Formats: sequence, C-alpha cells, structure tokens
Amino acid sequence: MQITPLSQHSQAAALAYLRLWPYRNALPLSNITQLRAHCTVAVAESGGRVVGVASSYHDLPIANLTFAADDRATAVALVHALADMRPELRGAEAYALLPEDRYTQLAHCATILGAEPEYQMAVEPETLRPRTDHPVRRLGPQDAPALDGLAADAGLSVWHAGALALGPAFGCEMDGRLVAMAATHFATPDIVEIGHVATHPAYRGRGLASACTTALVRAAFGLAPRVFLMVLEHNRPALAAYRALGFHAVETFQLTRFTLRG
Repeated sequence: MQITPLSQHSQAAALAYLRLWPYRNALPLSNITQLRAHCTVAVAESGGRVVGVASSYHDLPIANLTFAADDRATAVALVHALADMRPELRGAEAYALLPEDRYTQLAHCATILGAEPEYQMAVEPETLRPRTDHPVRRLGPQDAPALDGLAADAGLSVWHAGALALGPAFGCEMDGRLVAMAATHFATPDIVEIGHVATHPAYRGRGLASACTTALVRAAFGLAPRVFLMVLEHNRPALAAYRALGFHAVETFQLTRFTLRG
C-alpha cells in the first residue's frame, strides 16, 4: 500500500472512490473538491486502486480529520500518514466527525476523550414540508457584518463570513435587523450540507430559522441531488424542527474528541 498527498493524478480515482457512498463520505468529498485549497489530503492506493482517503480542514479553530478506508489497517495507516503531513494533529486534542464503523477504526490509533452522537439528516424534494410563513431573502457579502453579529448573539462557534462564498445563505429580518439565518457549509456537485442555522435568542420559537432553512433547501436542490445537515442528539428542539420540515435521519455519526497515539 502507498499513501501519498492528493495530486492531480490521484484526484479522479479518489473522487470515484468517495462517490460510492456520497452521504457518509460527504465531508471527505467536500475536502477534495470545493474545499481542496483549504485541506491537507492523503490518499491510500493498493494494487492500482484507491483504498482510502483522509483529510484535515484548515479553517476550523480546532485540529480535525475525517477519513474513509476499506479496513482498519488502512484507516490506521492513513490517519498516521495524514498526521505526518499535518503535525497539528499530533500531541494535541483533535476532533473527528465519523460514522460508527470509522469511529471504531480511529479508536485503534487514538485515545478517545469523548464522543457525542450526531445525526446526519437528509431531505428530499418530495419529503420537504416547507415553512413559508415568514419573509426570507437571500444574503450576500454586504450582509457579512449582520451575519457576524447574529452568529455571535446566537452562539455559533464555527461561523465565518467566508461561508457566503461556499453556497447560498438566507435570512429573516424583523425590527430592522437580521434575526435568523441558514447558510451553506459546502456545496459540491454530489451533495450540499446546510449549516450555520441560527436565530437571535429574543426571536426564537417563531419558525424563523425553519423558513430560512426551507429557502436554502430549495436553492441547494438546484446545485446537487442530495441535501443534508447535522444535528447533535441532545439538541431535541432542532431535531423536532427539522423533522417537521421533512428531514429524516440517514446515519448516526460520532463527534469525537481524541489524541493520536504513536
């Protein structure tokens, strides 16, 4: 087995490998396509075919990785090779968002400090139950200051105005201010992840974020055939709101804190 940085030569084969499971591989897919310039990516090949892909996204405030691999041995080798390429992954707490089987693979080369179930929830054009009782408008770069303020008020820890360049964003305004938002984590030809959904604390419980999410879902289906978002298991109000919109759980992931061993 050979593990090398992603190259022009290996990108097409890595993309074909990840596209076999577009939902569970959504994060690695984004990291070798739309977010490629912001990622370190390692590709494992054996017998002339790709057997695994691992990546780390640079623009988060915490060290992180994600991967897909044929088996445990490949996963362990990939994770260590990625850490050699990105030393921030060694000697410090890092995060990974992984399906259950990959969480188990990670445990063979890392000390797990904590894990929290997070549901990957998808919606289809046929299952969407739109919320349209509030006026919503598409947001652009001119709205960045208002988005920054709303994200701070709502406690969004990973919001960054650069998300406006990654896909559509929509917002609701009341009393002359932006009070709810929904934006795009990434948008690839295969799949779109909705994120940065928030409402100002003083305006919650009115369905404003659901209206923003409805508009974003409709726009996202113009970009890709699959649309999803992630919701932590303990966030019962959000789970109920997304189910009311027609989202359903596709798979359970583990949001994992860990330190690498070896």
